[in-house]
Parts: sequence; structure tokens; C-alpha cells
Amino acid sequence: MHSKPTLNKNTTAIKPSQLLAYGLLGLPLAMLGIPLYLYLPNYYHHQFGLSLTDIGLALLLARLLDVITDPLIGLLSDRYVAKVQRQWQIVAGFGLLLFGLEGLFFPADDQVSLWQLGLWSFISYLGWTWIQIPYLTLAAEISHDAYDKTRLSAWREGLSIIGVLIALLLPILTERSINDVEVYQLFWTVVFIGLVLSGVALLKVRHQPLQTESSQVALPTLFRQLKAHRELLRLFPIYFLNNLANALPATLFVFFVSDYLQLADEQGLFLLTYFIAGILALPLWLALSKRWGKAPTWQASMLLASVSFIAVFLLDSGDFTLYLLICVLTGFSLAIDLALPASMQADISQQQPELAGTLFGLWGMITKFTLALAVGISLPIMEWAKSLSVDWPILLCYAGLPILLKLAAILLLQRNQG
Repeated sequence: MHSKPTLNKNTTAIKPSQLLAYGLLGLPLAMLGIPLYLYLPNYYHHQFGLSLTDIGLALLLARLLDVITDPLIGLLSDRYVAKVQRQWQIVAGFGLLLFGLEGLFFPADDQVSLWQLGLWSFISYLGWTWIQIPYLTLAAEISHDAYDKTRLSAWREGLSIIGVLIALLLPILTERSINDVEVYQLFWTVVFIGLVLSGVALLKVRHQPLQTESSQVALPTLFRQLKAHRELLRLFPIYFLNNLANALPATLFVFFVSDYLQLADEQGLFLLTYFIAGILALPLWLALSKRWGKAPTWQASMLLASVSFIAVFLLDSGDFTLYLLICVLTGFSLAIDLALPASMQADISQQQPELAGTLFGLWGMITKFTLALAVGISLPIMEWAKSLSVDWPILLCYAGLPILLKLAAILLLQRNQG
């Protein structure tokens, strides 16, 4: 029987200053989620004239290539952690991310094409991955206490939601359209400042690396260990189903609100409501996770989101109040739906310390794959539905399939607990 690793000092007394120093990087990284995953397809469609099918194909190819980078960066992070600490690995990725965003947000007019969009998207994703994998892994090295890892994940995701709120407010406060180049210039500048500040804070985080210089894992050994790790393999499909359920409506949000609900001017309000609800509900979910455990609390959050989303089928054009209520109810599950799986991943990585970065790379690979599937499936279907002037395909992709996927994830998680 393996004993649980412990730190030399009390592992349950992480100070708020350390939680903030760790979680702060989640803010600028999350700011990118709005322009990259919500606004970018519409931006390229209206500003540069690319068809939705071309945009969907470009992003699908970029994200499929990006899927491969997560486990590779995880392996490299583990291999060189004895020489280069996780914090410095993270900071090293800042330049690549900013370079990719420069080309993605501000392409030369004569270079705008499917291939240009795909290339700059991939470079941006690679920079993001370079930062994200060691960043997530670091949570497992700051504390070995299970509840502390939940606190670290919760602070990261809570600050991530604040980052999303800032991204949503920028176009509103500047009175600019999300398709204006000036908005993306502002995004780039604010993200640059956020990365610098969070990088300085992150270098002050105290942690204890999970592995030593000699713990380098060969690829055949990695496959054998993953195969033997049943707990990890059982969690993979649950994580995949839930992530795909989240990615589909996220990809289609702008089109659903503007084309189906005819409420384009209210997009910012709906998103603000959704993310604020996530922040407000987070302390309650944390208390429940301490009382019920992580898996049952995650099940409850997924069930609330899927049941609330059924009301989408009652919506008609202009139904502002009902959709706002849906945003509130589904938003309640947002932060904890991100924090709990990450905390469970950190628990598993602690059992395999020599594979910590690799395991988070595999989680990232699943996330990227679901995002690739979502954009590759939904945008061509959206363009096809527009050509036929029918609404049912967008309802199916935006709400029907996500509900079924979340219910399947709940059932699988319940079976794993039995």
C-alpha cells in the first residue's frame, strides 16, 4: 500500500496570497477564450470574408494538430523539470503565445485564407499549451492535500472567470463591435500586461517538485503505466463527453443568439450573467465538494446544467427573459465544472509523480480534441442550416446533443463510483 506524499510543512494551510499568486495566470489565459473560441469565427467571416465552412475546416485542422502537442509538451515538462522549474517553463511560453496572437488577430489582407487562419491558430494554440500544461501540473506540486488542490483549482478557475468578464466588457466599454480590429488590438495589449504581472507572481509560488532528475519515463514505460492505471482510463471518457458537451454550445453561442434569438445586441449581457453566476455559485460548490466528495458534486453540477438546458427548446425569437434565466442556471455549474475535474486530475498525478506533466498533457489533448470536433461539426452544419433556412440543426447542436452527452457523462461517473 502506497502512502500519500506529504510536504514538510502543514499542507492544509496555503495562504490566500499563495492561492492568488498561483491562480492569477488563469486570468489572462481565460481572456483569450472569448476571442479565440467565441468571436474569432464571426470576426474572420465578417471582417475578412471567409466562409464558415473554410473557417471550420481551418480551425479543425489547427486543433487536431494541437491535440498532438499536449502529451509531447507534458513529457518534455516532466523530463526537464529537474533542470527547468515549472514556473520558468511557463514563462518561456509567453513569447510564442503573443507572437501567434499577433499573426492571428492582425493578418495582412492579402494573406487571409483557410491556410493562414490554420497556421496562426496552431502557433497560438502551441504557445497556450506550452504555458497551460506545466501550469496545471504545478497545482499538484504546491500541495499534496486533496482539498488544497481543489482550492488551488477553484482560485484558478475563479480568476479565469474574472478574465472572461474583462474580455466581455472590453468591447462594451470601448463601444466597439466584436468584429473591429481595434478590439483585438486591445485584447492583445491587456493579455500582454496580464502575462507579465502573473508571471512575476507565479515565480514567487512555493512548491515541491513531484519528481527527481532520475525519474525520466521512456515511451514504452509510459504506455504500460497508463494501461495499468484503471482510475485514469475510467475518467478519460467522462472528461471527453463533458468537454464536448461544453464545447458545442460555446462554439455556436454567437450564432445562436444573433441568428436564432435575434438578440445580437444582448450577447454581452448574456455572457456576463453566465460567468457572474459561475463566480457566485463557486463557494457553495466548494463547500458541497468538501461534504459530499468530488465525484458526487461534479455529477450534481452536470445534472443542473443539463436539466436547465432543456429550456432552450422552449425558446422563440426574442425570448430575452427565458434565455437570461437559462444563462443563470447553467452558469451556476460553470466554475465547479472546470475546477473539480482538474482537482481530480491533480489527485491522480500525485499517484504517478513521474508522469505529472504527461497526465495533464493527456487531459489537455482531450480538451483540444473536443474543441476540434465541436468546431468541425457545428460550423458546417450551421452554414448548411442557413442555406436551407431551417432551425432544427442549430437546436440539435447547441442544446440537444450537449444534454445527451452530459447525461452520458453522469451515468459513467456514477458507474465508476459503484
